[in-house]
Amino acid sequence: MIIDRIEAIPFRIPLKKVSRWGAHGSRDAQEHVLIRIYSKEGVVGTAEAPARPTIYGETQRSIVHIVRDTLAPMLIGLDAMDREGYQARLAAIPWNLTAKAAIDTALHDVVAQTLGISLARLLGGHVRPVEVSWMLSLNFADDAEFVQEAVTMCEQYGIRAFKIKAGTDPTGDIRRVKLLRQALGDEALLFIDANQLYTPDVAIRTIRAMEQYGLAMAEEPVAVTLGAYRQKVAAATTVPILADDSVFSLTDARRELQDGAIGVVGIKIARTGIYESSRIVHLAEAFGLPCWIGSQGVSGVGAMASAHFASAFRAVTYPADLTTPLKQEDDLLLHPIDIRDGKLHVPDQPGAGAQVDEAKLLRYRLDW
Repeated sequence: MIIDRIEAIPFRIPLKKVSRWGAHGSRDAQEHVLIRIYSKEGVVGTAEAPARPTIYGETQRSIVHIVRDTLAPMLIGLDAMDREGYQARLAAIPWNLTAKAAIDTALHDVVAQTLGISLARLLGGHVRPVEVSWMLSLNFADDAEFVQEAVTMCEQYGIRAFKIKAGTDPTGDIRRVKLLRQALGDEALLFIDANQLYTPDVAIRTIRAMEQYGLAMAEEPVAVTLGAYRQKVAAATTVPILADDSVFSLTDARRELQDGAIGVVGIKIARTGIYESSRIVHLAEAFGLPCWIGSQGVSGVGAMASAHFASAFRAVTYPADLTTPLKQEDDLLLHPIDIRDGKLHVPDQPGAGAQVDEAKLLRYRLDW
């Protein structure tokens, strides 16, 4: 399983409509990087690195550059099975989170394919359908359109879990949670993502007001830099705080767990890869907390790896945020992801199962 060659291919797939979050965040397309790792035995491992300059400081160009010019030359000739070996080399380069995570994920794909087992089995679990959630962003004309999208996704795909972008309008956030609960009934799982935009006092008042509508969790309601104030928010409500932007690494997860300010650990394969994500899951288990799998808005390629990870671990108990491919005009996958009955049905085949359609890659790749 010797690493022979590594490719970093930028691509752009339009979204069906603009996705908005917070005060300034928005995007109208998936502008990501496809990572391919070739072994000398002819196996190709595939992964996806999402460019999120406002979150991780990475752009498409920076990801392509660091992979092609720095990371790939460091890894050529190494054994894909030698995780500690290649992780030590990746660790020598600070930051560049999604670039390194994609390389790690693609290497796990190489190993699983070579062994003839699924990525989920490689991780010690088994392939099973993964319950998913749908994200409702901040780009609706009115509340009626907001609710209708949720109802449509429930009717069309059986999705019963919804992540509600929030933070800029606390009063409106409360109203929208109430409207969704009335429209979807008691069985729907609802949670908010405030993108760190509430002040501590506003967060407490807002989340308390949402408690009566059965809010399942609140993702990053206040800034991750507020320290003791985060603990104050957590202690003042009955709703678990979901850590996302505060757990970019295993070290971050340890700090948050020790501080006692969170109730659910968020994991994104796109930023911590398979190796680091596995360690975070086990750390969360040691503290007795459940995990949630986010996606960083990846396309079908990234969603497949994340679904295998979610299906492999018992501690992942919340619906995974893996429905972004449904928001795209198209995808790179030869076989589109299968979402029905509110679940992503993961194929039981060697590796992550993210087989790329070469014609689509040719259409959507960006050759600068």
